[in-house]
Amino acid sequence: MRNIFIITRWEYLTRIRSKWFIISTLIIPLIVVGSMFLPSLVMKGESGLQLVALVAENGELAWNIEQFLSEHYRLKDGQPKYQVIQLGNSNTDDALKMATSLLDSAIVDAYVYIPANVMEANEVTYYARYLGNYREQEEIRSAVNAVLLDQRIANSGLDPEMVKEITKPVDFKTIEVSANGKMQQRDEMLYYLIPVIFVLMLYFAIVMSSQVLLRSVLSERTNRLIEILLSSVSPTQLMSGKILGLGLLGLTQLTLYMIFGSFISANRGIAILSSREILFFYWYFVIGYLFFASIFAAIGSIFTSEQDAQQAVSIVSIISILPVMLSSYVIMNPESIITAILAFIPFVTPFFMILLIGMTTPPAWQLISTSMVLMAAAVLAMLAAGKIFQTAVLMYGKRPTLPEILQWLKPVRQA
Repeated sequence: MRNIFIITRWEYLTRIRSKWFIISTLIIPLIVVGSMFLPSLVMKGESGLQLVALVAENGELAWNIEQFLSEHYRLKDGQPKYQVIQLGNSNTDDALKMATSLLDSAIVDAYVYIPANVMEANEVTYYARYLGNYREQEEIRSAVNAVLLDQRIANSGLDPEMVKEITKPVDFKTIEVSANGKMQQRDEMLYYLIPVIFVLMLYFAIVMSSQVLLRSVLSERTNRLIEILLSSVSPTQLMSGKILGLGLLGLTQLTLYMIFGSFISANRGIAILSSREILFFYWYFVIGYLFFASIFAAIGSIFTSEQDAQQAVSIVSIISILPVMLSSYVIMNPESIITAILAFIPFVTPFFMILLIGMTTPPAWQLISTSMVLMAAAVLAMLAAGKIFQTAVLMYGKRPTLPEILQWLKPVRQA
């Protein structure tokens, strides 16, 4: 036990002082948060003055659209955001050719063609060199729809104010009702983002710690340092110490992630972490890490170079990232049969359960049963990894084949 403690302490203190740990601990939360919120912040940013050409045979509609854009969309300095160039006074074909020329020469950012029969055809065409400017497209679409709606109301003889009152949108609040009847108002965007952030935090903490374990075993094998270590400790003690030391490193990283997340949420007035969720975070991290660490330790003891090992690791990593890829389905269908079945696959169990816990409170039977399945898988993985590590760690010059590895895993029969 003393040898395991010494190895655990050495692995933990050595890794926590490394530049890799410091940089990854600081950069990863910024990457996760940035990937979630930066696009929305960029979309909210001011894009500057937009020059738009209007090609319309109906001059009144074009004028009303220009007025709507001028009144409703302005820059921070109070100036109109859109400067409109009307090209409807000449032949339509000539006007379209001129608008295309202005667009090609980057004089205008976009142009809109409004046909003479727009009220009947109900179709307007928007031309731009880049269609990624979603906000400008939506604003111009809103202006065209608003002007056409006013024109239709006027043509029908209805009172415009009465129609606006009748069609006034409602304030749609979203309330989540838990199993015990507790009601809580939640933002839809946060409802989606927070569980995904939870999964990413857990993924980085588990998989990255396991990969450090893999590289540690490979490095010591390559440098023949493992022969010296095994002269003082048993293979089981060495593997146990490494798994525990790097597991503590992952716990430290996960704790720092939680502190960072709590600080951000407190500043924004958002409650994203509860004591219950923190406990489940740690619980699923521990058993999930033991499962993955055992697999990575076995891979590290089989291969003699990191390049060869990464091919096997990539398969495990792709499987473990499935919860992030399937997060949209799980968030929309947390109680579906497919979600329940996937939660019992050990490779994705910790991530799926944290995803579900971030959204709602799973039933007790699901928490207990998935924990038992993952614990059983972790124990079996640790036993298998122990046998593989003990047999393969001192093998050099020949990579073991799959039949040989399966032979190692067979129980030894007593004579």
